[in-house]
Amino acid sequence: MRKLLSTVLVASVVALAGCGSTASHTAGNAEPLASVTAKASSEDLAPPEVSFDTPLTATEAGGRVVASGKGEEITKDQNVFINFASYNTEDGELLGDNFDQDPRPFQTTDAAAEDLEVLYDVMVGAHVGDLIAYVEPAQPATPESESDSTEPAEIQELFIFEIVKAEDIAEPSPTLSEDEVQKLEDDGKLPTVEFDDKGVPEITIPQDTEAPEGLAVQVLEEGDGPEATTADTVTVQYLGVRWEDGEAFDGSYERGEPATFGLTQVIPGWTKGLEGQKAGSTLVLSIPSDLAYGDTPDGGRPAGPLVFVVEIEDLKKADAAE
Repeated sequence: MRKLLSTVLVASVVALAGCGSTASHTAGNAEPLASVTAKASSEDLAPPEVSFDTPLTATEAGGRVVASGKGEEITKDQNVFINFASYNTEDGELLGDNFDQDPRPFQTTDAAAEDLEVLYDVMVGAHVGDLIAYVEPAQPATPESESDSTEPAEIQELFIFEIVKAEDIAEPSPTLSEDEVQKLEDDGKLPTVEFDDKGVPEITIPQDTEAPEGLAVQVLEEGDGPEATTADTVTVQYLGVRWEDGEAFDGSYERGEPATFGLTQVIPGWTKGLEGQKAGSTLVLSIPSDLAYGDTPDGGRPAGPLVFVVEIEDLKKADAAE
């Protein structure tokens, strides 16, 4: 279930509004959830008051709306912001919750429908303000551990999700064309970079200038190696600063060695910005917040538009032999 939590709480508290006592929206095998009841807590920033028959025995994923809200219906392709509380199915003990923190987003996308089918199914069609009871089997640590079991394991945690709000997922910022990037450069509206005698870059953000409304890729030096695809792995030197104040937040230069990662494991601005670029190239990426970490990220990550200098030192093709 920890995998589920990391996926749902992504993979970013208000009072419950109008929760009723009639609810029938279900998904998956919801029969084990028949005894679950929930209502808003009388205390601020506290998880709901939850009751269910123990032990609650379930071996399959299932979801049920156990208290109805009065908000808008949840539809496909939305950011659904939720609070959660988890309970031990054996004795009902509260294991953890985030009701004293900001609600976390769950996206009702095709990817969620494939990876978390039952959770997707119970979210879509529910309403803002609903409380949802949900269980899902833990993922086996290895394929072998799954094959060793002759019977499905009993689920250890019950989750209660509160739907706080929902917003349509906005279209991502575009990647600017070469002509658009050139005009911004000519107008002095893009960052400039200088390298010291040790090859360490310094990024200067133009004063009193808003970040571009799309991903701007400046090629400072074009390499002659193979072109990157989104499935490839790159080895790079890089420096990242915030557009807002030019403050550096991450980089490989100070560590003294390059970083290696797959282009599916980075923020979208990197994936889009490095796609099609050649090994040996040096780039400047001006990345809008929606292609970075957003405007209100968790975990101390930088907020808002970001700027990176990236030197692609090496590139490993996805189809290369190990």
